[in-house]
This record gives sequence, C-alpha cells and structure tokens, in this order.
Amino acid sequence: MVETIYLMRHGETLFNTQGRVQGVCDSPLTENGRVQAEAAKNYFAEQDIQFGAVYSSTQERATDTAKIVSGQENVQQLKGLKEMDFGIFEAQPEMLLPKFRPGANSFEDLLVPFGGEDIRTVGQRVAQTIEEMVSEQAEKTVLAVSHGAAMWGFMLHHQIELPAGFRFSNCAICQLEYDGEQIRLVKVINPVLNQVIDL
Repeated sequence: MVETIYLMRHGETLFNTQGRVQGVCDSPLTENGRVQAEAAKNYFAEQDIQFGAVYSSTQERATDTAKIVSGQENVQQLKGLKEMDFGIFEAQPEMLLPKFRPGANSFEDLLVPFGGEDIRTVGQRVAQTIEEMVSEQAEKTVLAVSHGAAMWGFMLHHQIELPAGFRFSNCAICQLEYDGEQIRLVKVINPVLNQVIDL
C-alpha cells in the first residue's frame, strides 16, 4: 500500500535572519517563522490532510515547527532527520562557507576537512531514517519536519529531480509517495506563497 510522506523544512529562525550557518547548532523560530508554520498548517487543513504520525529532527526549530503545523504535542524526534553538520562553520556567517566546486550542486565533501559531514552521508542518513520510519508503523500519512541541506541530501540520494528554480525555503514541503520499494516526489509546495507544483 502507498504511504504519503510530507517532508518539510522548518520555519524561519533567528540565525536565518542573521545569515548565520545553523547545522547541528540551533536557534529559535522567529515570529515570522511561526506565521510560516501556521501557513503550512492552514494548507494541510484546506486539503483535509490528517497525519497518522508526526516526526521531526531533534532540533528545536524543527520540533516547534512540527507542533505548530500538526497541532499535536506528541512529536516523535529522530536524530536521523537532523541537519547537516557544518563543522567549524557552525553559527558563523554564511559567507565564510566554502564555495561549491564548478558544476556541483552541493557542498559534496568540502566540509569534511573542517569537521563537517559529506552530503552523501547526510542523504543516506535521512533516507534510511525515513524508510525505517514508514516501515515501523501502519499509518499511511506522516509529517516529517527536517532541514534544507538534509532534505537536499535525501533528494540527491534518491536521484529525485526538483523543478527548475525550486529551493527549500522555510516551510517548503515535498509530498512523497512510498510503495514499499520506491520513493517518488509527487508535489512541491510553498505554503507561504500558496504555490503548489504537481510533478
């Protein structure tokens, strides 16, 4: 039977507004971030989507977003959904991050010498966590709140192509279907801008 997974990014945080790197470190949602999460909640309500289970990474910004979006306090935290580790660049200005290699679409392994993670490791971690998440329970519609680089790593791992120009803005949602063997991206949703792209 097909399961539907709504994989989404957390709302805007203090570090987002300051242009600072937040990987494994954390910063709280801003008031705007809470408004964004409410927009996502409204989208799901308008579509009459109810979650059998709600998951988030163990980081505050993701857990708080999941609670607002779902209206549930019972959010299951999973370490595997955590954001990419940016090593010594954590909490530093984003401008200090290494530049992508020519033709690359991610940091690849550029952060590893600085104590960070390889994007392939991140993608594998998130993919394994999501597969375990859906196989261990019988609910058919789940919400999982994660992070931008973690979600991008997941897409790279599954070789899922996103629409041209799409980025994981705050509270961006990917609607995925899992049939027990393959994961397929069926929609990308920006609830803040009220945009839905069917794939």
